[in-house]
Amino acid sequence: MTKHDTDAAEPFDATGIGPFRRIQSIAQPAFLALALGIAPAWAGAPQTFVLQASGFESGLVANDQGRLIQEWPGRPQQIAPDRWLAVDFERSSSVWFDDAGRVSLKGPYVELRSDAAFERHPNDPDPTPLFSTWSRAGTALLRADGSTFVDWQPGSGEWAITAHPQRYSWRSREAGERIFDARGQLRMQLAKGELRAAGPFPERTQYLVCDLNPGTPCALRDEAGKTLWSERIDNLIPLSNGGWLGLQGRAWRRLDAGGQLTGDRTLIYVVGYSSARSRSPASEDLGSWPRWATEYHVIREDAEGIFADEADAVDGLMYPDGRFLAIAGATSGEEVCPGIWRARMGDAGDKLVDANGQILGPFNAYAWKEVEGRPELRQAIAEDGQATLVDCRGKLLVQTPPLRQLSAEATGFFGTLDGESRPRLWLDAALGQHLLPNGTWIDQVSADGALLLVRSDAEGSRMYHVKQGRFVGGTIESAHALLPGGVVFLRDGYYGFMDADGVERLPARYTAITPWGEDRLWTSRYLDNEAPGRITTLHRMDGSVVASWLNASMNDSPILRSLPNQGSLTELIGPTFERADGEYLGQQWVDRNGRTLFLSLHCQRGSREIDGGVIEPLTGSARRQGTDCTIPDDIRAAMRPTAND
Repeated sequence: MTKHDTDAAEPFDATGIGPFRRIQSIAQPAFLALALGIAPAWAGAPQTFVLQASGFESGLVANDQGRLIQEWPGRPQQIAPDRWLAVDFERSSSVWFDDAGRVSLKGPYVELRSDAAFERHPNDPDPTPLFSTWSRAGTALLRADGSTFVDWQPGSGEWAITAHPQRYSWRSREAGERIFDARGQLRMQLAKGELRAAGPFPERTQYLVCDLNPGTPCALRDEAGKTLWSERIDNLIPLSNGGWLGLQGRAWRRLDAGGQLTGDRTLIYVVGYSSARSRSPASEDLGSWPRWATEYHVIREDAEGIFADEADAVDGLMYPDGRFLAIAGATSGEEVCPGIWRARMGDAGDKLVDANGQILGPFNAYAWKEVEGRPELRQAIAEDGQATLVDCRGKLLVQTPPLRQLSAEATGFFGTLDGESRPRLWLDAALGQHLLPNGTWIDQVSADGALLLVRSDAEGSRMYHVKQGRFVGGTIESAHALLPGGVVFLRDGYYGFMDADGVERLPARYTAITPWGEDRLWTSRYLDNEAPGRITTLHRMDGSVVASWLNASMNDSPILRSLPNQGSLTELIGPTFERADGEYLGQQWVDRNGRTLFLSLHCQRGSREIDGGVIEPLTGSARRQGTDCTIPDDIRAAMRPTAND
């Protein structure tokens, strides 16, 4: 569900293990947290997750077939599809294993430097995930099975990619930079104080090595350590003809393969922005071709620098072989779409220019804005702020009423008409227009863009069915959640559910209704006739009952909401049972059919020395912690579901 003008919640760390954060045991009994992993891309594979029950010091990896996977101590973390890492700080150990529980490596205590995998070069032919990992031996790049990709490097520093798809940089804080290949072999070692200003390049494993003083020459070295040539330049870009563009101050010059000026030596080029005051570390992004450049003629070159005549400047496109194509009349340019530039032509106005230097037509806007997820579209913003949608060649894609604002969503666009303050135009994914009546505005759109929640000050809210192009159902006092399958609404202080056709499937009698993915709803209410207790029920989207539980509550964790269809299991907490020797907390995990896959009990007897816990999986042996804790028959019976709501 997307709510207009509402910021999305920040992502929740499902494992509690952030960068450099040590993994600690749980100091107090905690309500369990179900942290599901990302489902594999192929269908039918069991989904694995971290099951953390009250009474257990650390989580355990389990799957939605009712099996406990992890059989060793340690706090688990899913690091890649089908791959897990469990680390135990107290035992100074780590275990790397897969979704089936097969161990690939047992080793010392390690810490992942980031929850996310190391970001490889986009053109690296090996897409398997790598992880920057710390241990007492240093920091290494490890594969998801724990094997070594590039060995441990001592001291502090960080791993980084380079412009070459299979060269990996260790940037030490104590020593010089080191470059490794895809076999983990050292290819280049820089001395402390040396700067890698450029390279290695995708087609050339050569490096421009400088010191930090811009006035001194830089050396081009190969991976054998040989200096190929040395010149007073600050950066290099390889050309497809074997030559180079070399940066001197703020200007680029054409060089041959040996680093000597070639072609017309009086020509220099400004490409983007370069600072003459300092040298910068090499970038991993060499940019794309062609690129906008400004050509100048050198009028003087001496010890004070290079001087050019601004009046002779010519703007145009530079190509990968170093050719320059002047764009007549252009004074500057910026790339506004891939391969499309906005060329400023002075009194002739701004023009759109393609990669061949052809003028496509006028640039009829004050500015263009990118549309997230739609690289072929741009929002064209006029000088008065009105917005339209165009393609990358400037073609108007949809004729709308004048709009003061156009807000992109994942499945379409909110449009606010000129003179109004709230959106009442919806453009669907196919750019079909849906203009709602005067006096209304669009408050929410469902995740799939199929339903809109439309509000008015006078009448409350109604659902609008985008495909049918009409309102469905009656007026809603207040909407709690708009789903692809309908809306959870509030009436007279209680919640109900209306489906996408406007049919009320659940009456307003519940104290809470929570969606579970796209096909289930959880409800909660007090028992009828003032009987003590509550009932929690799992429903299908047509309102029919899957199962109900007495005096248990559904744990609606933000962790689950961010996962595909909100995961394959849900956790229920309770009931709590009073016994002569203490308090017993029951917990269970159920699937979409109401089947209990894991049953847990925490026996709290007053101190950690005599407390205990047990988890009974549907498949396999029970797991225990602490002193003896068994699930009595009466507690087991009280935790079973019923068929009534």
